[in-house]
Amino acid sequence: MSWQIIGGERLRCPRQYQEHITNIGGRNRYGKPNFIIVWGQTYTQIIYGQMQGGARGAHTILQFGGIPAWHVMEWKPPETFGTPHQWYMMTWDPEADLHALGEYPYRGLYIPCSFNLYVKKIHGGGLRYDAAGNVVELPTRLEIDAMPLNFYILDMLIPNVRKAREMTHFQKKLAIEMQMEQEKKARLQRGYDAYLNAQPAFGGVAGTYESNREAWMQRIQEKQRGMKLSAEDVRKILGSGHTQVRRK
Repeated sequence: MSWQIIGGERLRCPRQYQEHITNIGGRNRYGKPNFIIVWGQTYTQIIYGQMQGGARGAHTILQFGGIPAWHVMEWKPPETFGTPHQWYMMTWDPEADLHALGEYPYRGLYIPCSFNLYVKKIHGGGLRYDAAGNVVELPTRLEIDAMPLNFYILDMLIPNVRKAREMTHFQKKLAIEMQMEQEKKARLQRGYDAYLNAQPAFGGVAGTYESNREAWMQRIQEKQRGMKLSAEDVRKILGSGHTQVRRK
């Protein structure tokens, strides 16, 4: 079920719905609700800077651009927005010589939830050619199909938001632990590979003043494989004893 609203309205959330969402979502460290329900043509925020008309300073605007629908906002703790130094550094507007978002939210801030309680519908639009062959853009009309408040929607959405927030924190922690474990395994594997791939000095090649046992053994084996006469054959031909004669 939905409704269509034509024109602007200044509405406040009915007390029973705010109490219900507070019972579901709980309260923050300052005793305020973790979730609040606001009307898009009522809830405002203050921004600082230079507007399109050239005016500088503080400006009060509608938080949701005047969309005629109910919106759920979730409280975020101050540490979510970094340190005060980071906040002022990132929100500084040099043209207006002001901080665009004002003072650091020392008591937290309400942020719109990721879901909407309305649907945007665009009627009309498109292109056509007139009699002279020119392209004419057809007018469009934006319609907001807003859902009325009901307890069923709140009972379904708010617990899921809290679960997603807790799961996100758990997933981040798990991802960090998995990354640390993978880095540890990678370090151990690199050390093991270095141990297996260790080679003698000079890359296994004998130096000028030293012998290499592996190189010498390889040469001996090659000579043995190339010999056609065995030791017994040599004794039969030359006898068991002989004298070596050196010629000068």
